[in-house]
Amino acid sequence: MDGVLTDGGIVINDQGVETKCFNARDGAGVKYLHRAGLSTAIITGRCSKVVEMRARELGITEVVQNAKDKLQAYQAFARKWKLTDEEVAYIGDDLSDLPVLRRVGFAACVQEAPEEVRTACAYVTSRPGGRGALRELVELILKAQGRWQGILERYQ
Repeated sequence: MDGVLTDGGIVINDQGVETKCFNARDGAGVKYLHRAGLSTAIITGRCSKVVEMRARELGITEVVQNAKDKLQAYQAFARKWKLTDEEVAYIGDDLSDLPVLRRVGFAACVQEAPEEVRTACAYVTSRPGGRGALRELVELILKAQGRWQGILERYQ
């Protein structure tokens, strides 16, 4: 979430309410994945009501917040959906994502991720987190799978 679907900034107002800024193109990308029949999940180390709200808005039903061990959360998703590691793509932005990135079939990260994370990934986005990085990855995956044209047909 933070650093991928957002730019990593955390805004807390004087009443203690946390807000986040999301990119509409990233959100559209999530919807395209769903239209193509792919599942999505969010694993985040923080806990915020706005994450639940954004996930619900995008149709993401699998959300783990306050994940101290992202690998454990990932493994639970993989078991639930009966997925092998090779069938999973994961995008992260920081060191806490490394255990999952080293495990999945397609590891990606945002351009501003630390060197250790970038080195562990097969793909580093040209767009920054919260500014179209997820959408970039979605298009890459759907094009590689031959599903992008099906998305485009809806708009022609």
